[in-house]
Amino acid sequence: MRKQLRQKKVKLRWNRIISFASACILILSMLIGLTISVLNDTTRNTSAASKPSDNNPVSDTQTKIKNNLTRYLASVTSNGNVAVDFYNLSPVSGSQAAQESNAAVYTEGSLAVSFNGTQRMIAASTYKLYITAWLFHEIEVGAITWTDNDEDGFQRMIINSDNDYSEAILDQYGAKVLNKYYATLGTGYVFKSSGATTTSNDLMTILKAIQKGTGPFDNASLRKKLLTAMENQVYRDGIPAAAEQVASGSTVQDKVGWIGSTDNDAGIVTTPKGDRYLLVIMTDNGDYQDFSQIEKIASKIQTIVYGKQ
Repeated sequence: MRKQLRQKKVKLRWNRIISFASACILILSMLIGLTISVLNDTTRNTSAASKPSDNNPVSDTQTKIKNNLTRYLASVTSNGNVAVDFYNLSPVSGSQAAQESNAAVYTEGSLAVSFNGTQRMIAASTYKLYITAWLFHEIEVGAITWTDNDEDGFQRMIINSDNDYSEAILDQYGAKVLNKYYATLGTGYVFKSSGATTTSNDLMTILKAIQKGTGPFDNASLRKKLLTAMENQVYRDGIPAAAEQVASGSTVQDKVGWIGSTDNDAGIVTTPKGDRYLLVIMTDNGDYQDFSQIEKIASKIQTIVYGKQ
């Protein structure tokens, strides 16, 4: 009897020990789980805080500008009678534009767009920029000597858009020779039996060479001669009028052309703040020497990209 009682007491004691141990194990497991959970939460929060933001203010602004520009130009060129090439240049060094907080947005070429850029259109007098390229090349290689007659003809060709000098050069050298040379500049042909044609892409190629002083425009004296004449050309509708409207005091060095229903303008624009861009607009608008469409398009482009100044 005593033996049975002793066995019951021992069994009860072990049951209590086992229950206590189980409770301890359960509590310990809960504590371990809670600790792991806290550590995981801390790790997640630390990772989220240290992860760099995907936002890039410069890139975001460039995308917004290009989207707005694309939407606008898609609408005005949709009928196929308008071609536009826009190419932004970096702000003038040391200028107000170069010192502004958003200057990086305007890194050269970052906002460039082209619509109907490969579409061949009547060049009108913009072909005189190609004639100039050939003349400067011939001077540089020593093939011709610049005379007073050349100077007079050149100035009238660019400033007044007179035709006699450019037509004389074309007659003297011929379309085949000139077109072969233009191919070396990375442009297509200009002269065929039907007259002078070009594309806004090719005119932009010429403008870039003029602006950078490369190829036939690498002679600083000759380049200055051309840019001065372009700045002084007398037909100030189109791009010059637009630039003045958006940013009064802008400098525009451009070459216009018109014939029949064709009106074209290709220019280099510098605003008083120091913003700079190249722009080519070619149109077949049904009216003779009517640059109002070009002015409207150029004004809108400058406003979208740089804002009203």
